[in-house]
Amino acid sequence: MSRTLTFEHRYAADPDRVFALATDLDTLEAVTRPWVQIHHLPSGPVRPGQVIDVGLSLFSLLPVRPYTIRIEACDARARRMRSVEEGAGVRRLVHDLEVRSDGSGACLIDRVEVEAGWMTPLAALFARFIYRWRHHVRQRLLHEGVAS
Repeated sequence: MSRTLTFEHRYAADPDRVFALATDLDTLEAVTRPWVQIHHLPSGPVRPGQVIDVGLSLFSLLPVRPYTIRIEACDARARRMRSVEEGAGVRRLVHDLEVRSDGSGACLIDRVEVEAGWMTPLAALFARFIYRWRHHVRQRLLHEGVAS
């Protein structure tokens, strides 16, 4: 049985800038470190139809396991992205990301549906932690001007 989690995070930044940061593979590793190590990650913004095969290691302690990210949709004008992911114990993770203008900045909405068999509760707990962690790192990166 899958679990669905929704996160809303606000940023004092231009929505296009937030979307560009959130969909850039160069920052993916930065927003997951030190909890997840990603091996063989390509560079640049994600593209619709892109298939990204990487290796993941949790906490840098567990062995590197294959993980696949399929970018089903990515529309910079609408500021929406959808990926379907699997591997490293996850049977299926669907990630819908949307960035909206909130008048004074941006609101990033992550909707994550995770299915990991008997490990679904643990995978959902870890997802809850890592998506909140990403928010704090993105705030720092935006403040430092990484996504200009």
